[in-house]
Amino acid sequence: MYEWCKKYVGIPFVSGGRDSSGCDCYGLVRWIFLNEYDLQLPVLNGTYTDALCIAETKRLFQENIPILCSERIEQPEEKAVALMKMKGMLCHVGLYAGDGYIIHARHSLGAVCERLSSPQLAGCVEGWYRVDSSYSMSQSILAGKKGF
Repeated sequence: MYEWCKKYVGIPFVSGGRDSSGCDCYGLVRWIFLNEYDLQLPVLNGTYTDALCIAETKRLFQENIPILCSERIEQPEEKAVALMKMKGMLCHVGLYAGDGYIIHARHSLGAVCERLSSPQLAGCVEGWYRVDSSYSMSQSILAGKKGF
């Protein structure tokens, strides 16, 4: 598992959270990219009201995932984002943590690292994706766009 994972495990789940005081699933991925890889993903503030509403997050993913993830990859690698299905709908995201683990935010536990083979994650990963490399701290391709 990547050494940096330890810093994020235990961050509480907060719908719409985007920092160490609390994160939802996307907020955690965004926070890790910002701190570990110097990539600034869009904040997506104001684009949803409840990260636990599957229908709402499904819509959010349909609208925004194509601009966040530039390339689908077959196997997880460092910086790979996992898009996951919950209750049959694409509405959850996590980040590959190395050695067969994923780090993601669960509403009941906060940020956790879990084995991809765990019963909770088995069959949930829809695919692995690389994030668009243009999300640097100096310039984001979505800078100034509403909700970002």
